[in-house]
Amino acid sequence: MARIGSVAALVVLAALVLVLGVTTPASRAPSVTDALGPANDETAADYLARVGSPTGDDGGAERWALVSFARSVRADEIRGLVGDVRVSEVYVHVPVDRVQTPLLTVAVPDTDSVLTRAVRDAASRVGPGRDERGEAVAALVRTRLLADCACVAGVLVRAAPASLARLATADGVRAVEAAPPDAVFGTLSVTPLWPERVGTAVLPDDGPVPSA
Repeated sequence: MARIGSVAALVVLAALVLVLGVTTPASRAPSVTDALGPANDETAADYLARVGSPTGDDGGAERWALVSFARSVRADEIRGLVGDVRVSEVYVHVPVDRVQTPLLTVAVPDTDSVLTRAVRDAASRVGPGRDERGEAVAALVRTRLLADCACVAGVLVRAAPASLARLATADGVRAVEAAPPDAVFGTLSVTPLWPERVGTAVLPDDGPVPSA
């Protein structure tokens, strides 16, 4: 009888586990990476059509979102474009016709004094070039960043859906792409939509490098 009771208990336990597995939503693995920004083979038009505009009606919980600007802006212009939303990262890119330049990411603590010097701070993140052309590009990028150029392509923000919906209609904002509600900051892969991008991300790198 004891053996029969044990078997019955195991059957009940297995049934309980099955029911819990069906009724409890599976959480995403911590290693899942959420990508924000256009894919390499995606045109600007396709990306804008895919992203659309945040509706603001999908709950009130804050989420991460990539804000891409319609033109490259100075660091001291960011706050005027995004309003009072929390800016966590600034994406800096020096646009040079037919010359590929690096994307530089500047983390922003919760203070506007850091936000306004983000472009100058990005100069310290420029790595060495791999050849003579690369060194010329690096020197040019550093010089322009230290001059506080209009070189901000976008920012990563944290805000409620309603705020993101308002931001998507702001002058100077080209796109707002919200991450899933459960996205984790450390697993986000972010590449802003370059203001100058029309086609895919494979841009020519055959132009002369201006002197620094």
